[in-house]
Amino acid sequence: MKRFLLQIWRILPFWVQRLAAAIIRPRYQVAVGALIFNDQGELLLCEHTYRRLHPWGLPGGDLKFGEDPVEGIKREILEETGLEVQDARLLLVENSAEIHHIALTYLCTGVSGTFIPNEEVSSIRYFDTGSLPGFFQEHSVTIEKCLAILNSEK
Repeated sequence: MKRFLLQIWRILPFWVQRLAAAIIRPRYQVAVGALIFNDQGELLLCEHTYRRLHPWGLPGGDLKFGEDPVEGIKREILEETGLEVQDARLLLVENSAEIHHIALTYLCTGVSGTFIPNEEVSSIRYFDTGSLPGFFQEHSVTIEKCLAILNSEK
């Protein structure tokens, strides 16, 4: 059956192949998140206004179509916090088994600026990594994996 379908595929015009692929293949949401630490080694978290059960989480959000991921995480941090970061190093790529979601988590450094509350984030706070507030399960796993990566580099 697969061989037969591939023979048909080969004779289709390219535009039909692209259209069919867009319909058949799953679409993925790509999100970026940031780990930002202060001089005491505490992790920056945002109190998100739209998350009722678990408001605290990493700064970040969805990439725009065609956006460079590093520029995307810098944009999301600026939009959510008013802070600017100079450097972003990719730490972790996760492909969810439950939903069509890929998450890129960056270690961001060179932070400057002042927090500005907005419609998405009401406050920010640095937390000791040993006493983080409750998160969605996915966020906890992501933070644990990233901390393990950073600890292995020491």
